[in-house]
Amino acid sequence: MPGKKNNEYLIDVAAKHKYRNQSKEYQETYHRWRNDPSNPYGYSFVHDSRIRTYVDGEGFYEETADVNERRALQNCYRLTGVTMLIMIAVVLVKYTVLDLAFGIRYAGRTYYSDLNSGARGISDSAAYALLTLNLLEYLLPIAFLKAATRMPSKIAVPLKKSKVSMTNSVMMMLVIMSIGRLYNSFCAYILNLGKIDMPYFDYIRAESPTALVICGIGQHVILPILIEIVYRGYFLQLFRQFGDNFAVIITSAFSCFMLYDIAQMGYTFCVGIFTGIITIRSGTIKNACIMRMIARGATYLMTFMSGITGEFGTQVIQLSFSLVIFICSMFVYVRINTNRRWSFETGNSGSSLTTGEKFRLLFLSPFFWAWIVTAFVVSLMMVKTL
Repeated sequence: MPGKKNNEYLIDVAAKHKYRNQSKEYQETYHRWRNDPSNPYGYSFVHDSRIRTYVDGEGFYEETADVNERRALQNCYRLTGVTMLIMIAVVLVKYTVLDLAFGIRYAGRTYYSDLNSGARGISDSAAYALLTLNLLEYLLPIAFLKAATRMPSKIAVPLKKSKVSMTNSVMMMLVIMSIGRLYNSFCAYILNLGKIDMPYFDYIRAESPTALVICGIGQHVILPILIEIVYRGYFLQLFRQFGDNFAVIITSAFSCFMLYDIAQMGYTFCVGIFTGIITIRSGTIKNACIMRMIARGATYLMTFMSGITGEFGTQVIQLSFSLVIFICSMFVYVRINTNRRWSFETGNSGSSLTTGEKFRLLFLSPFFWAWIVTAFVVSLMMVKTL
């Protein structure tokens, strides 16, 4: 019995941390990854509370769980900052290559003033170069995160069978997309009155049908998956050890700064919150990937139609589409609310640090400020004056 009695004094924070809606295999794999002594990003703490260390001039000192958590969180912030700087480097390369090699300014973005211009598509070679760089913007960070964290794929990209209805998830996502679309249109219109032209949507307008199809698949199928692997995969799973609610908020904040479009940051943050909640509640990123594919596809179609119907026709189509989505969503929400199958609460696992302390550590990170300043500069580069 002595051994059992001694175990009562042991504190194992990682073992007590449960990840909601995840399998036992996920829990065990995450626990092993966190407890790996060579892993600087894992928040683990196994300690015999009876042992104290005497520090000269300070008295007895006992290591606590918050010390380990603070150290791991600082390392995770450093990792995030470096990852974001890699993404920004690819964007700058894209900006330079398209300008110097193909004479295409602003990294091929479509601006509000260009919607009704009827501009021709770019050449196939420019379209393929743009698609390649768009994919590399996320492929390189994924490779870096995999090598740096050595996080097992079953944690970084959870693919368990979802218990959350895909239809309900997509419908709610379309509601957010519709609101965001109308909000972005209003912001772009107001800014246009002040002779400021903002990026309206980022898609590839190629000349040939073949290039258009290939780029369409890359932009609206492959790219959404890569985006979710970065944000709802590696980043969300990495920060879950600090609490699910915190992980959803912080990864959403990271994603909204990487659009380099001030007008769309609020919308992107809301999308990140919703996809993060769905990922936590479903235990898989499959729902988030499909939701983003459909949202990007719907946004692209409405943007594409502006060149055919004109600005007034496009606004009518947008309002009609949004109205239909809102009506359908009311039926969906009433049904899932009646059955009590939905809640925006993710649940939260224990953490030694307060939310305020976690964000204070973020603002003290030099990598965070290096990334934010660079992202702001790139955002200014994307602004045009009329």
